[in-house]
Amino acid sequence: MLRNAVLVGLSIANGWLLTTHIRVASFCGAPSRRARMPRSVCQQHVVDGSPRVMLDGGCPAGFRSAEDAAMISEFLEVEVQESAASPRCLRALRLLAEQCCRGIDYKTLGLNWNHPSSRSEYRHGTHESFRAKSSVSRSKASREELSRLVRVGELPSSQTSLVAVFLREIGSEPSDGHAEVARFEAILAALEAELLLPLRAMNEGTKDLCTTFTGQSIPPGLLTKAVVDIVSHVVQGDFAEWRYSNPVGRRQLEGLSHDQIALWSEPMWTEHGGGLIVHEDAPGELGLFWATKIGGPSHGFDYEGQCLLPLLANARHKVVLVSDPAWPDHPSGRAHLRLLWTQTMPQLPVMWLEALNQDYYARVDPKPWQLAVLSHLVQKADAMGIRLSVAPFLQSSLQVLVGENGGKVTMTNDRIVLRPSNAGLEASDTLSGKHDWVQTTEEMTSAISRCTYTPAGA
Repeated sequence: MLRNAVLVGLSIANGWLLTTHIRVASFCGAPSRRARMPRSVCQQHVVDGSPRVMLDGGCPAGFRSAEDAAMISEFLEVEVQESAASPRCLRALRLLAEQCCRGIDYKTLGLNWNHPSSRSEYRHGTHESFRAKSSVSRSKASREELSRLVRVGELPSSQTSLVAVFLREIGSEPSDGHAEVARFEAILAALEAELLLPLRAMNEGTKDLCTTFTGQSIPPGLLTKAVVDIVSHVVQGDFAEWRYSNPVGRRQLEGLSHDQIALWSEPMWTEHGGGLIVHEDAPGELGLFWATKIGGPSHGFDYEGQCLLPLLANARHKVVLVSDPAWPDHPSGRAHLRLLWTQTMPQLPVMWLEALNQDYYARVDPKPWQLAVLSHLVQKADAMGIRLSVAPFLQSSLQVLVGENGGKVTMTNDRIVLRPSNAGLEASDTLSGKHDWVQTTEEMTSAISRCTYTPAGA
């Protein structure tokens, strides 16, 4: 029997919706390993419920330049005309003004539990971190500098100046080398993904962390290298490609076929009842920076920042996000997903799902989420022809979903091989009791009780 599954890449970030459609066909009992996801994307920008076609660069073909100019004038208290610059430059300056004129001074406040725990709180900008004296002072200085650059005619028309201001606002140091690789289109994409504060926190806080959550010493320079690499690839626009193509990442996926790697690395989404969307972020994967601000413990970019680095830097690490129509502002559910290997001969690839968390701010009913996430991952496992590992309590749900498709659901007790981390650290509450730890060499876990789905023919 032929089964068709629609797999799509999607992200909802700051109102952006990006989709990639593919129909993956597989026979029950013989999942196709040749299924590939196309690179072409149909992108839309949703404004007040009205979608508009986007250019390949990820920005709307129909910017509301008049609106952007008006908002710049309001933020900076200086008149800016719609004709003052290209629509893309106006858009970049508006986003810069919104994000740096109402920001958090991580250089002074550091990284700690006292920062917001939900993306919505960052958008509102009323949390005590924004109202701290140093944050208010820094935001005021940023606004005055942007206003000055507009008055002297350097902004908004100069892409070079917009890039320079962005790098300064995120706390980039000359020694980081970001100025040599930064591109305007990449900066605009980062601003659309609301990355000014996450990148600032990483540059001004994560670099200086010297211990893990449990107090293990972190070798000097380890986190600095990871942060510099991550930010460099964000500002030059190849973040997602770098995640899967760097030497450490290639080693993590070694043993997969070319088609399996393509299926693993592509963002996918599945739609479920009531308009619920399960997705693996979007092309570009910039939504990963906000993923750990969905639910808790909130190991986001500004608290225990080292715990976010493995997600950002490792090819084996993704997240499954849930976008619920009852909370349209941003994804409201999140679960870590890894591509790992069993300690067997030969080693077998397995998708490893961790706990599903709900955003603290989102007022939604999460009861349908778990089945939707499992359904999504069963389809992905079938398409890739590899195993799916979940918590034991999900066994009955998984058996109902699998039904009579020819696959097997069993309890397993495998040891897992952890190949070296590209971040220099790993962080997981299901793979180790250490929570986060230095991981620069190959390791092996103890035997872990899990429920495993094996597709027919895998």
